[in-house]
Amino acid sequence: MYTSCVFAYLPQSSDVALREMLKVAATVRSTNLVWFDTSAALLEACQTDAPDWVLLDVDTKDGDIDELLAIMTGSTHMQWVLLTDGAPFPAWNLHAQDMAATVFRRPVDKQVFQHLVIDRIHSANSGHSQGKPVVTSQADQYGYLLGSSGPMLALYRQLQRLGPTKANVFIVGESGVGKEHVAKTLHCLGRSTGAGGVGIRSKGGDAPFMAVNCGALSPELIESELFGHVKGAFTGAHQDHQGIFYQAEGGTVFLDEITEMPQSLQVKLLRVLESGEYRPVGSTRNQKANVRLLAATNRDALDAIQQGKLREDIYYRLAQFVVTVPPLRARGDDIHALTTHFLAELNLNHQAEVSMSDNALECVQRYHWPGNVRELKHAIEHGFLLSDGRIDVSDLPASVMADDPSTAVETLALPEGISLDELEKAAILQTLARYQGNRQRTAKALGISPKTLYNKLQQYHALSSD
Repeated sequence: MYTSCVFAYLPQSSDVALREMLKVAATVRSTNLVWFDTSAALLEACQTDAPDWVLLDVDTKDGDIDELLAIMTGSTHMQWVLLTDGAPFPAWNLHAQDMAATVFRRPVDKQVFQHLVIDRIHSANSGHSQGKPVVTSQADQYGYLLGSSGPMLALYRQLQRLGPTKANVFIVGESGVGKEHVAKTLHCLGRSTGAGGVGIRSKGGDAPFMAVNCGALSPELIESELFGHVKGAFTGAHQDHQGIFYQAEGGTVFLDEITEMPQSLQVKLLRVLESGEYRPVGSTRNQKANVRLLAATNRDALDAIQQGKLREDIYYRLAQFVVTVPPLRARGDDIHALTTHFLAELNLNHQAEVSMSDNALECVQRYHWPGNVRELKHAIEHGFLLSDGRIDVSDLPASVMADDPSTAVETLALPEGISLDELEKAAILQTLARYQGNRQRTAKALGISPKTLYNKLQQYHALSSD
C-alpha cells in the first residue's frame, strides 16, 4: 500500500545519481513514484491528479514556465522540488520563493538533496502508533532542522532566501534552540548553489564548515585559533599554525556565543569584515579571508551592546540579516514530532524497541522546556535508559515530572502517634501498588536501591507471617 505519490521528470541528462536515489527511496518507503518523459506531460498530469510531491527539472528557456507557475499557484497542497540551470529569470525566482518551493541549481549537492527531499518524503510517509515501539521519526526535516510548526516553516522560508546569498547572518535564540543547526543549514543551502562567502570563490560541495564557541576558548588562545600564528609568535609557538579562517577557505565560519569574545579581538574581527583580510599572530603579512561569516548569541544583542559585551559597530556589520530561532515552547506539535524522532533514533542506535506511554507523552507536551530542543533530547535519552521497554512519567527527569499532575504528592492525613517504621512501610507499599508491583520503578521513585527495597519487603513478609 502506497502512502504518498511523487510525480517526477528528471531527464537522463539531468543527473543519474538523483534518479537512482529516488528509485531506491520509493522502493524502501512505499512511495508511488511516477516518471514522465517530458515536463509538459508531468504538468498536464498535475492538472487532473493530485500528487503529494512534484520533482521537476525546469528549463527556464522553454515555454512551460507560465504554465508551471499557474499550476504551482493553484496547488498549495503539493510539495515542489525544482532543478534549474541557474539562468536569470526574476519572475520565476520570485514565484518559487513565495510558494516556498525547494529549488536546486545544477550541479546538485547529493547530501543536501538527501536532507531536503528524500528525508522529507520519508517523514511524510511515517505513521504514528501510540503504545508501539517508536521506530520511525515523525519530524519533517529541512537541512539540519526538524519540525513543521508555523514558526519553523517561517524560519525555513527565511533560510531558503538567505542560504544562496553571501550575506552575513546573525542568529539569535535561547540556549538549546539549535542555532548551530541553523548555521549548518545556511551553509548547506549555500553549497548547493555554489554561493561564495565574504571572499572570492567557493569550493562548492567540498566547502568546509568551521564552528567556534567563543566562550569555550581562553582569551589568550582565541586569536590564534581564529587567525593562526607563525612560529615563535609567543611562548610555546614551536611551529606555524593555520587558523580557522584559513581552514574554512571557501566555506563558512560560525562564531557561536560571539558576545563572549574579548573586545580586543572584536576589533580585529571588525577589520576582517571591513577589509576582507586578517593577520596571523606574529606575522607581518595579511591574508585574504575567503569565508562566509555567521554569528550567534543567546543574549539580547542590544542589551549585550549596552553591557559592553558586544561592540555596536561589529553587530551591525554581522547583522546584515538577523534570524531569530523560535523556542521549543512556541512550536506546538513539534514537541510530539521531536519526541518520536529522538526515540526512534535511540531505538535504531541501540537496536531496541522502546515505546512511550500516553501519560509520558502528555507530560512531555505540557512541560515548558526552558532548555529547548537540547533539553528535550536529553530527557528522552534519560527516559530511554531508565525504562524497561516503555518510557513512563517516572522515567523522565525530575524537572519534567514536577510539572505533571499525576506525580503530585498527595497530602496524607496521618493518625496521631504513628511510628517512623510504620510510616516507611506505608510509603513503600503504596508506591509499590502505584507501580503495579514493579520493584525497579518503586525503588527509583523512593530513592532507594532495589536491594534495600527487597530486604524491606522480605521483612514485612516475615512480620505478617508471625
